[in-house]
Amino acid sequence: TLYKAMKGLGTDEDSIMKLLTSRSNSQRQQIKAAYKTLHGKDLVGDLQGELGGTFETLVVALMTPPILYDVTSLRNAIKGAGTDEKVLIEILSSRTAQQIKDITAAYRKEFDADLEEDVTGDTSGHFSRLLVILLQVRGQRSGEHRSGIYRCTLFTAGEKNYGTDEDQFITILGNRSAEHLRRVKCARSVPAYFAETLYYSMSGGGTDDQTLIRVMVSRSEVDMLDIRADYRRLYTKSLHSAIQGDTSGDYRKALLLLCGGDDAGRGSVRASGNFNANQDAETLYKAMKGLGTDEDSIMKLLTSRSNSQRQQIKAAYKTLHGKDLVGDLQGELGGKFETLVVALMTPPILYDVTSLRNAIKGAGTDEKVLIEILSSRTAQQIKDITAAYRQEFNKNLEEDVTGDTSGHFRRLLVILLQVRGQRSGEHRSGIYRCVGHRSVRAKSLDTYSFQGFYLFFTIFYICARSVPAYFAETLYYSMKGGGTDDQTLIRVMVSRSEVDMLDIRADYRRLFAKSLHSAIQGDTSGDYRKALLLLCGGNDA
Repeated sequence: TLYKAMKGLGTDEDSIMKLLTSRSNSQRQQIKAAYKTLHGKDLVGDLQGELGGTFETLVVALMTPPILYDVTSLRNAIKGAGTDEKVLIEILSSRTAQQIKDITAAYRKEFDADLEEDVTGDTSGHFSRLLVILLQVRGQRSGEHRSGIYRCTLFTAGEKNYGTDEDQFITILGNRSAEHLRRVKCARSVPAYFAETLYYSMSGGGTDDQTLIRVMVSRSEVDMLDIRADYRRLYTKSLHSAIQGDTSGDYRKALLLLCGGDDAGRGSVRASGNFNANQDAETLYKAMKGLGTDEDSIMKLLTSRSNSQRQQIKAAYKTLHGKDLVGDLQGELGGKFETLVVALMTPPILYDVTSLRNAIKGAGTDEKVLIEILSSRTAQQIKDITAAYRQEFNKNLEEDVTGDTSGHFRRLLVILLQVRGQRSGEHRSGIYRCVGHRSVRAKSLDTYSFQGFYLFFTIFYICARSVPAYFAETLYYSMKGGGTDDQTLIRVMVSRSEVDMLDIRADYRRLFAKSLHSAIQGDTSGDYRKALLLLCGGNDA
């Protein structure tokens, strides 16, 4: 098949990519040997002669045995123009103890050199020491290997006294290189680390194709499904859609085949396929016309349409009846159900800026709302929120925030806001540095209130770990205790219904051993409950 795809005029790239991406690396090596036997030629050489550019690079990577691919990547990282630290970190942190042994042996065989000596000869200081620990896994179990990394980092930073020099600790793990911090993440979750690596390879002004290819190839048979899940969890978009938007041609097609599927659509509410704005506007008009209001029709329609579609319905209602749909709904409904419906009818950015304004200018600052919105939105969303806030209230959001908060909490909120011209990684790095220098220093902790420390930790938790898990916890506490925090419950259920409600439901079940659906069922009532359950989308009990 491959021979025919390259024979004659033109090359059948589709056949090549579909075949190679649907075979394991072991099978590709057998195909390579069979090609040599049948045609007396080197398959990789023929592929290189027929293909070109990044697609050729990707195909050659697919045809390389995994261990050889790792040792070649390490050699290039060490001996190239400058040391590529991220490659050293990525490979040495994510491979098993046995794989490290195999890599070390293969490196010596391939290049007649000692990998550890090459690494120490090309790096220095704490970074060099950490890499040596990653290499010295012979005779150690994985847990001992990892704990050695943590002990070395803390021990050397404290001059053999744990916690003595926190600034040095942060320097090792954060300030010297953002990659060092990611390496420690790798010891906790390999798929999450690779999800982040892929994200950064496609963020900013250009694509880091070398990294993109290396990760997509090396993890395609290992944990790509987990990487996809973590990518969706961390960045509220699918890896598939990121590749789709950042690459092109046969290169894109092959990467998407390696990706294996699109995880978009983690919301419980999705755009209706058979959507007709005029028809929906008429349905709502009839539901409010005459004596009595058909609340069931209203809630079922609005919770089965995306926010974008609701805005179209709103415009159609105005055209058909010359009236404001939201005003009519407010006139017919009441209580918490009315509040929920109005929230559903509000564009997301406007809903965020209104929530922020109320949090700042209400009776006392609602810190949890500031944290929730500014920590969980993307860099682009923060920019849009800032612009919309100025347009809506003729005010500067950052000035309003700094005028209503103080101390380290204010500094963290400013970092969360100042994303203009920054990539997401730089934005997060600022948070890590601020949290690291200000909130985790044990000798200073007693000078801050518990509430202040909790706020710091919450911001770090949201940005560094899991947005859905944070919202699952927020929902849990909104329904815990003597009464229901309906404002928070509505805000989260509405704002996350099209984003990651399915992930929030899964995390709620995992964290609290009960379903979000059952919690809402037991804590609310009436039409309000019915509408919330429709937004929830299902019972995971």
